Amino acid sequence: MGSGKQALFLGGSDKERLYLKDDEFVSETGTRVVVKATDIPGVDIRDTVARHMARYFQLGLFCRPDLRVLDFPCGSGYAAEVLAPLHINYNGLDFDKTTVEYARRIYGRFRADYAVGDLCNPELAPESYDVVGCIEGLEHIRLDRQDRLIAALRDALVPGGVLVVSSPEARSGVSGPSADNTYHLGELTRADFLSLLSRHFDPDDIEVVTQEATLTTGFRNTCLFGICHKSA
Repeated sequence: MGSGKQALFLGGSDKERLYLKDDEFVSETGTRVVVKATDIPGVDIRDTVARHMARYFQLGLFCRPDLRVLDFPCGSGYAAEVLAPLHINYNGLDFDKTTVEYARRIYGRFRADYAVGDLCNPELAPESYDVVGCIEGLEHIRLDRQDRLIAALRDALVPGGVLVVSSPEARSGVSGPSADNTYHLGELTRADFLSLLSRHFDPDDIEVVTQEATLTTGFRNTCLFGICHKSA
């Protein structure tokens, strides 16, 4: 294949985005892209992969054959393979165009479609999905943009649909940028997380599940999962 004019290297020791499989390709812009499966020195990558994959099992509780499922942000797209045994129609959106290309190449065969999408400016057709997952996304946008995102995800659900949204609990006890991860612009306290979801869903239709885990930052933290049912 052509070498392209530049080289872009993804994966390997990068802690922010998880890639599970090696690949090499020339992107639509002519850039040679080399992707290495994530392998972080000093980190048990098996634990990291298990932790990331298991988050999608929360989504899988509500998946059935032929349902339309949105994963936003989808990262490198591996959720399509995780959820493939459930025979869903998977749609993944992510801000990074190159990672979207990678996802199409590696996971496109799993009844999966990928496109570029921006959490800060979500453009989603109303009542288009039966299940929506926002896993490891909310904390990557500022607090003042989170209401717009949750409203867009709610509106994208069909009546009776389910949103599963995650957020690490702010270790500082105050919602805002994380002191541990510069990519986390809007971590939430448990109270603020529930308040955010309650502004867009009936409080009686919201459940919160928690999980403690050691993150790639090395800190042990609580992850909040909000399971929000849209009224039929």
